[in-house]
Amino acid sequence: MELELLISEICGKVKERMEALEQGEAKCSDKPRLFLISQDHGTLCHPTLESRELLEYYCVDCMLLQDKTLESAPYEGVIAYTLTNEALGKLANGIFDTDYTRAFGKALLLGKRIFVPEEEVELYRYRDTAPEGYYNRLAENLKFLENNGVTIVPDCELIQTILGGQTQSVEGAKPEKAQKPEKTVHLTKKVITERDMIAAREEQASCVTVEPKAILTDLAKEYGRRYHIKLERKQG
Repeated sequence: MELELLISEICGKVKERMEALEQGEAKCSDKPRLFLISQDHGTLCHPTLESRELLEYYCVDCMLLQDKTLESAPYEGVIAYTLTNEALGKLANGIFDTDYTRAFGKALLLGKRIFVPEEEVELYRYRDTAPEGYYNRLAENLKFLENNGVTIVPDCELIQTILGGQTQSVEGAKPEKAQKPEKTVHLTKKVITERDMIAAREEQASCVTVEPKAILTDLAKEYGRRYHIKLERKQG
């Protein structure tokens, strides 16, 4: 009797968890997605996964918690934790031999924006102890990544950087060669994402106007710069 009761309780909890996941997925269906990668289950990434401010505009999938890959959804960007010196050296030299380096490397190759909290860069911990020449040599690998789509910011500024457009454009991005017909698309959404810019480009828009108080994500701004789509705020 006790065993049956225990089994019933376990089944009930599993059902509740599955329903919660389904409801969460349903809420995410209309939101753009970000992909969070890490080499282990740390603690610094948990506030990001649970950030109400970020989750208001994005769904965030975790590579470790949800067993997902970069191909699981059309992710707009990647948040990367645990950037060790070993991983840094591999990524700078195109060596993708772990789940982490494969995901990070694939994001680079796909031209995704990658955000890394400064506290998660292992190299920075040796600023005051490593020989200057050796440190600078390793720092070249980090600079190489930054020049190709990786943005490093303090963790306390991470959310605002993703939402507020505090980063520079990716060097080497190739704008379209063909001139598009002059066309303006007006967006009334509160938050303008890369997905919105992609849709505007598909309509051959050369200019996108938004509401005075609309939030322009960094990914949306970067997409506009890359494809020469002007972003303007509607005069209130």
